[in-house]
Amino acid sequence: MANTNFSSLTQDGKVIFFLGLSEWILPVFSKEEDQIIAREVISKCWEWLKGKENIGDILYELLDDEENGITIIQEMSDNETDITGWNCIIDAVAYTSRKAFDREGVIYYPEPIALVDDTVVDHFMDCFEKCIENSDIYIQRINTLLNDYKNGDIEADLRTEVLRKL
Repeated sequence: MANTNFSSLTQDGKVIFFLGLSEWILPVFSKEEDQIIAREVISKCWEWLKGKENIGDILYELLDDEENGITIIQEMSDNETDITGWNCIIDAVAYTSRKAFDREGVIYYPEPIALVDDTVVDHFMDCFEKCIENSDIYIQRINTLLNDYKNGDIEADLRTEVLRKL
């Protein structure tokens, strides 16, 4: 597994790490419909990161809604790459949801979110490396970008900036 320096990142940096790398997962889905859904949920996470609104429950619903949550979409998939890609998206959304709930001061988390902590990065990285050829390059780029972020060099729209530099 590539060196991520994840533990040394700021809380926002950790969310950016997940979301930035998740952007590279979107094109691996075999169905355009899945790409669109994944893009929408990742965009909602970027939205939270930018505005820090109280939407932990909304992010959680994107994961676990019984009719159209992304975990249901993953369970119905029979394509191995899609399943692995959904693992990355689910990890990113679950992590962002947890950070949103933390910021809101929630005491009782939905059960799956209660289990989410920094160790989810290991599962995310394992799946990312299975989905993305030359994944080390993207991991190195996000690490460099987050170093700049820590030093205050990222401005403007965060998502656009991350995508431009990746």
